[in-house]
Amino acid sequence: MTAMKNWTTGVLLALCLCGRAMGAEDNSDYKIGPQDVILIDVVGEKDLNRECRVSSSGTVTFAWLTNVEVKGKTTVEIETLLRELLDRDYLVDPTVMVSVKEYRAREASVLGPVNRPGTVILPGEQKLTIMDVIGRAGGLTKLANENKIQFTHAGKTQTFSIEELKKVTDPSKIVYVEPGDIIQTIEKLF
Repeated sequence: MTAMKNWTTGVLLALCLCGRAMGAEDNSDYKIGPQDVILIDVVGEKDLNRECRVSSSGTVTFAWLTNVEVKGKTTVEIETLLRELLDRDYLVDPTVMVSVKEYRAREASVLGPVNRPGTVILPGEQKLTIMDVIGRAGGLTKLANENKIQFTHAGKTQTFSIEELKKVTDPSKIVYVEPGDIIQTIEKLF
């Protein structure tokens, strides 16, 4: 019976790892934040599998572990942390898998002459550029000055042109929009 359980656990683990490697969407750099919902699975311990909403302080309670700090960590980092905590006092060499079930509301503002000014929802599973967010706001209107796109992040404002934004191909220089950022398009002077 134990050999069968070990074999089944091994097969399930291999399938899960293959699924990750073969095309499950790569969210490996997504940092967990308050109000995200994560799924925690401990292979071979069905009673421990849980869905947890991250508290406003950035913690979760899981099994015998209370107030585990997950805010700012990736799912891989949380897997490692939970594995270490469970291995320390509760389980022998557990295999822990963590995935994001639901992303918290993430918004940026797009103001000025765009077709749909207001807030744009930023999906947790992908990064959006300034151009992407302007596109989600319906694009620029004819009144927009394509040489003056103001982008405010963490209180600092930079001005870009549409041409500059289109030309960036170096991944290290691409500007990604984060929750709370503001994109202000400016009207042309006639």
